[in-house]
Amino acid sequence: MKRPQSRPTNRATSGLPSAPVDKKRAPAKKAAAPSKKFASPAKKIAAPKRALKQQNKRLINIRNSEKKKNFSLSAEAKRFTQGSRNKKLAFGISASAFGALLLLVLATIFTPLLAVQKIEVTGITRLKEKSIVNALISQLGKPLPTVSSSDIAKSLETFPLIESFSIISLPPHTLRIQIAERQPIGVIQVSGTNYLYDPAGVRIGIATGSENLPVIAIQGLPEKSKEFKAAIDVLLALPADLLQRVAEIDAKSKDDVTLRLRGYAGQRIIWGDGSNSVLKSRVLDALIANQKKTDRVTFDVSSPNAPVVRYGNF
Repeated sequence: MKRPQSRPTNRATSGLPSAPVDKKRAPAKKAAAPSKKFASPAKKIAAPKRALKQQNKRLINIRNSEKKKNFSLSAEAKRFTQGSRNKKLAFGISASAFGALLLLVLATIFTPLLAVQKIEVTGITRLKEKSIVNALISQLGKPLPTVSSSDIAKSLETFPLIESFSIISLPPHTLRIQIAERQPIGVIQVSGTNYLYDPAGVRIGIATGSENLPVIAIQGLPEKSKEFKAAIDVLLALPADLLQRVAEIDAKSKDDVTLRLRGYAGQRIIWGDGSNSVLKSRVLDALIANQKKTDRVTFDVSSPNAPVVRYGNF
């Protein structure tokens, strides 16, 4: 009979002690080498794409955060730079206005928009308007802003009766010349003819006798006479109402000036020199007020602090 084959029993499970293992006779089994798993090509391409997307998201987040910071910073900067922006705006507006004004001025000067086409003359009594307009004929065609007072004065040099003038522009085409004529202050006899003279010694014209001006008794021509200047200083110091009553003034020298009033009495005034003219004028006015026009008297105000009134023939 065949013996039944014995099956190995697991001692660990059966509870029996395990037999010692002979390491020499039963060498340990080698560990199985880990099997290498090779990724597919699709997986190799998908991995960088995911990393790139993540990087892009990170960059977008950083950019958005920077934009928020920049926005907050720009709002803060605008608040602090508002003043400088306003200054720049004001400067730009001013520059534009100045440029427009400059263009307007240039257009006015270099175009016939304001060219002189008519000349008016006012303030004259002895001079003739036609003569003055003819002297200013060179001003026709000039733009009003370019009319020069020096050119006008040069054109009017031939009119000694003109003491001063002013220029008035009346757009668009009228130029007005306002003239102040010389006014006579006395009559001087030169070579047997009575002429009218102004305070500057300029001859104005021949006296007609109706001017009611004093006769100035001097030697020589007035423009070269010191006596004439002394007489004029006295006449200019007199009150206007008293000046009209002076018939004659005699300036023998600058320290010896006498006057004679109009009227039958022919009252005489001893003025003396040209000092204290204002005080002398006031004292003389008070003395004359206390006398009748028919009284033949001499008023001596050469020393105004001690005036003298002498009666009788003189």
